[in-house]
Amino acid sequence: MDINKLSQHNQGNLSFYNDGSFSPLFIVSKEYNVLMVKYATLSTLSSQEQIANFMQLSDCISLAIFDVPKEEFPKSLKDWPNLKGIFYQDTNLTVINQGLQAINQGELWFPRAITDNWMREYLANEELSNAKSVNLTTKELKVLNLLNSGLSSVEIADKLFISEGTVRVHLHKIYTKLAVKNKQQAIKWCQHNSDKISSVMG
Repeated sequence: MDINKLSQHNQGNLSFYNDGSFSPLFIVSKEYNVLMVKYATLSTLSSQEQIANFMQLSDCISLAIFDVPKEEFPKSLKDWPNLKGIFYQDTNLTVINQGLQAINQGELWFPRAITDNWMREYLANEELSNAKSVNLTTKELKVLNLLNSGLSSVEIADKLFISEGTVRVHLHKIYTKLAVKNKQQAIKWCQHNSDKISSVMG
């Protein structure tokens, strides 16, 4: 569907755009220069490029997405252009108005559950990137993880079905890459970077 062909209805400072049904798919707030898009339409109605073009034509500087189901954690939403706010399906008009005012003042208006989810994803990606930055192989990460869990070299060897000598070789490479001198320092590194290991190990 071409969003430029949607029917338009004006009410005060709001312009409602729909496809002929009662429920609005787009709402342009002239007072706050915010374009509000219905969540369910994002995957079928428009693309990010269309949204960006529509915002330009409507003189909107911010995007808000409404009618987002509470049970969903839509990771892809954060990639939409100029996204400044998200409103759940049951959000009342008073809260929406508060959100639009906040957005108009340069703030972000996202539900706590969604921001927490995005932050966990961001931190996991950052931790994964940091863990990879020390160039540990998958096997070395497994050895380091087991070392951090308190296992001895013999126990690590049994756990990974390798020889104790191979474990020592892995540990030597690990110490070199982490710039530590011994097991105690490696464990201390793990204590400061535990999330990095767990995020990689999954």
